[in-house]
Amino acid sequence: MTNNNKSTALIVPGIGYTADRSLLYFAGKLAEKAGFGTVRIRLDGFEKGIKGDKEKLDRAISHGYGLLMDQLPDQESLFISKSIGTALSLMADLEKEIGAAHILFTPLPETISLLDEILSAQGEERAGDFLVFHGKDDPWARDNSGMRAEAERLGIAYYEIDGANHSLETGDPLLDLCNQQRIMGIVKDFLGKKEGSGAVLAN
Repeated sequence: MTNNNKSTALIVPGIGYTADRSLLYFAGKLAEKAGFGTVRIRLDGFEKGIKGDKEKLDRAISHGYGLLMDQLPDQESLFISKSIGTALSLMADLEKEIGAAHILFTPLPETISLLDEILSAQGEERAGDFLVFHGKDDPWARDNSGMRAEAERLGIAYYEIDGANHSLETGDPLLDLCNQQRIMGIVKDFLGKKEGSGAVLAN
């Protein structure tokens, strides 16, 4: 839960990827060590068979956005999000003009379009407030070159993981552990520039 004396980091999951799974769990722990209080957003009640069905995805985004807005605290300065949660987080930032930092794991193509919108609305100087991780074998976002080119055009920190799926996993457990450590090292460095109050970043 939120500590009122701390900046708030919202953890916004995907449809089947909960806040207890590794990317969000360890990123949340790093945020807490960097001085943020964390709030886990609960997303549920989605249709089945969303992948590859644009109408269902649009409905899922609308449904998820309503859930996020119902749980949005009064103040937040960081979003840590996954999959559909990346789009929901940027939508909330745009509507509420929050100006938060964002760590975006496995964004949808819709998320990249929203990044363009948010920088147009809030200023290109905000490009440094976004950190993106994408798996090159992600079946939810197959246009690797298009996503990479757009991120480069926007000036956003963008990392690709070879052979990784929508969970940033490759099927090789040891490689996945190595990748996870590298990813969290990048997250820690990013958070070090966005410290909440009471940060403890030693070691």
